[in-house]
Amino acid sequence: MHEFSVVENLIKILKKVIKENNVKKILKVNLKINPFSCLDQDNLNFVFSSIVKEDNFLKDTKIIIKRGKDPLSREYIVENVEIEI
Repeated sequence: MHEFSVVENLIKILKKVIKENNVKKILKVNLKINPFSCLDQDNLNFVFSSIVKEDNFLKDTKIIIKRGKDPLSREYIVENVEIEI
C-alpha cells in the first residue's frame, strides 16, 4: 500500500515538528501532491488514523490534499501544519 509509506514519512516529519515547537496537538496537515499522484485523501486519513490512534499528539489530525499543477514536482509536499500550543 503506497499510502502507508507516505504516512510513515509524514509521521516522522510531524514528530520533528512536535519536538521542535513544544506542540500539544497537530490539528491539520496540508499536502500539495503531484497532479499525477494516485494518493487519495480518504485513504491517507484512514491509514494515518489507524497508525496514530493511540498517539495523543496526532490522533485528531486531519490530512488535507491539494493537487498541484506541475507534473515535474515531487509526489507530495507538506505545505503547512496547523498546531495547538
